[in-house]
Amino acid sequence: MPEEAPPQSSSIPRITIFNATFWEVLPSHFTAITTRFTRIANLHSRTHSDVLATDRAGALNSLKAELDMLEHDLVAYRDIVKSIDITDIAGIYMVAGRGPHRALQIAKEDMEDLERSLREVEERIGECRAMAIYGVGEER
Repeated sequence: MPEEAPPQSSSIPRITIFNATFWEVLPSHFTAITTRFTRIANLHSRTHSDVLATDRAGALNSLKAELDMLEHDLVAYRDIVKSIDITDIAGIYMVAGRGPHRALQIAKEDMEDLERSLREVEERIGECRAMAIYGVGEER
């Protein structure tokens, strides 16, 4: 049996990784999520308002695909957030003048708030998916 190589640590400093993640990666993922959510709202409206049944059906199929992609985007976003060390976030608050204990407390609250909002978005996805499956189909 071949031996597994020991995990190698990154040669990039942790603060550089945090900086890129916090200021570049997370905002770009968030932008993608909000753009997709806007697209979903438009498609949701079109499933009811398009005049032709074929257009409504096309909007419904696109809606289902966008919902699937949004779910994948949320999983990726959550994974990125989980990879952030809470002490790095607390460090931002400490630089802003908070004490270490309070900074860590605020950072934890921020992470809990973010998780709560991600769950709310997932609930809305479920509602929209249920509407797409069961709520569309009534004829004009």
